[in-house]
Amino acid sequence: MERNVSKNGLLNWVVLALAAVAMQFLAQLAGSTTAELSVAFLIVGTLVALVSWFQMRLEAREEAERLEFEELANQRSGSALFTASSEDTLHAKRSRRMFEKWMVPAFTLMLFAFEATAIWWNYQGMTTKTVVGAFSDYAMAAFAGIGLVLFLLGTYSARLARYENHRLLRPGASALLLGSVLCAMAAVAEAADSNFFKYEKLDRYLSWLLFAVLVVVALETLFGLVFEVYRPRVRGEEKRLVYESRLIGLLGSSGGLFSTAAQTLDYQFGFKVSETWFYKYLEQELGRLALLALGLLWFGSMFVFIEPQEQALLERFGSPVANRGVLEPGFHFKWPWPIDAIHRYSVRSLQTFAIGVEQDDAKSSGRTVVWTVQHNQSEYNMLVASSDTTSGTDTDVAKAVPVNLLTVSIPVQYYVKDLKSWMYNHANPGDLLQRTATREVVRYLVSVDLIDFMSAGRLKAVGELRTRIQKAADDHKLGVEITFVGLQDVHPPIGNKEIQVAAAFEQEIGAEAQKEAKIHEAYGYRAEVLPRAEAEAVKIVNDARVASALKIAEAQGAAAQFRGQLVAFNAAPSIYGERLVLDAITRAIAPARKYIILSDATKQVLQLNLEGGIREDLANQIYIENPNKKSEK
Repeated sequence: MERNVSKNGLLNWVVLALAAVAMQFLAQLAGSTTAELSVAFLIVGTLVALVSWFQMRLEAREEAERLEFEELANQRSGSALFTASSEDTLHAKRSRRMFEKWMVPAFTLMLFAFEATAIWWNYQGMTTKTVVGAFSDYAMAAFAGIGLVLFLLGTYSARLARYENHRLLRPGASALLLGSVLCAMAAVAEAADSNFFKYEKLDRYLSWLLFAVLVVVALETLFGLVFEVYRPRVRGEEKRLVYESRLIGLLGSSGGLFSTAAQTLDYQFGFKVSETWFYKYLEQELGRLALLALGLLWFGSMFVFIEPQEQALLERFGSPVANRGVLEPGFHFKWPWPIDAIHRYSVRSLQTFAIGVEQDDAKSSGRTVVWTVQHNQSEYNMLVASSDTTSGTDTDVAKAVPVNLLTVSIPVQYYVKDLKSWMYNHANPGDLLQRTATREVVRYLVSVDLIDFMSAGRLKAVGELRTRIQKAADDHKLGVEITFVGLQDVHPPIGNKEIQVAAAFEQEIGAEAQKEAKIHEAYGYRAEVLPRAEAEAVKIVNDARVASALKIAEAQGAAAQFRGQLVAFNAAPSIYGERLVLDAITRAIAPARKYIILSDATKQVLQLNLEGGIREDLANQIYIENPNKKSEK
């Protein structure tokens, strides 16, 4: 019997290897992504079946060696050679132990490395693949045939492993049964891609499902290897195969999910979890509980809550409901799925797209926009009219229209005001609105002047573009309201290494700005100097007029004084002359100190007028001198 089991294990991994080669060829023929993912699972199954077959051979050799040793021990029971410990003499047992201790963990680690590589390889192919191969009747039939062979052989190996307790047959049997399921999925994907169904997306959906399963299997392999190191050991317990996948084993175990889960829990925790009352109750009532949960979930699909910023379309069997087409925010009832379906849309939130560029949100945040550096993922040049015309000869029949290139970034914001028009009038309303807005921008730019559009005409351009885009959207019955159109970034093309267009235009604009600055600086200097000069001239004229008036007044005063003096002279010539002399003396001696000297011949009384506020130091220093007497104070 052991020899038959070993042959069955050999047959398992050989069939898996041939199936992997055939699936790879058919996948290339039919362009099936599902078949390409299936090849990775078949290769993993081939490797696992090969190692389990090798381990099966080691255990068979160990069993044969043990039987031979027992037979020799019975024949020569009195010999000292066979009464000693047999650990040193059983080489097959020691080889099997060394293989399980070192080679099995190493193979499990290499198996995880292969699964991780397969995940990366298939992910690259699935994200970059755009062309799907044509439908192939031969490939679909071949998938079905290979699946049938794998199913028959896998079923036989699984029953043999279960009834005769050959645990090393389980990995290969599980891989065979999984391969049959994968072949069936590939055949279904090919049938869906046929001319009858014409549903080519099923292949992509199934491939992503298999990709997720492959990721789970890889994680299971890694965690199983790690947990094997720390799990509790029980003496006499049968060791579990580390490289055997529990997820794949669900397909090869007739006990189902609970049987596999029970074995896993018993193995990991070291006691019979499957014999507890809770586990038994859960195993008996799982079907009813699952049906109850599905029923509650199905019944819950009758209740709908629409968020404040949302509206929803209610469809019954794929068609809008006449009296309840649009659901407003709040709580609503409907028929359960799949009778009624709800499609939610955020209609009260502003939607935004940009015309002229493909924005990169990661690069655009917190950036400074300069003309000479590209600041978007892609920028497009648009034609703009120019007022600079090149004069031709009088005989020219047609003249070239002067145009320029301009790079613009025009954000457009809108919100949906009529959800039915937005969803049912066009297949892709968002793309149509963006293309319509781009058309209106192109039409407007060819009708305006470049310099005016970049400077003083920006506000007018914003209003005109908003009006045009709104009118075009209404003509297409898109059901939107344009709330904002802005000129976020308007500049000449950057150019290339040889011709720096934006830099040259920036220099020209800078020179124009410097010229205007110089002109305004001169105007300011004139406004500062001219009023000052005019004020100085007025001041000089007024000073001259004041001096002239003073001179005239002095001359007139002197003339009037002379006439008065002449009258006084004519009246008393002698007195007038003495008066003039005394006045001259008075004026001359006014600032000088005076001394009064009395003579001896006369007795005079000295009178001092102290009302004038004579200083005390002067009043104390008055002396009357007598020539004949000593001075007295």
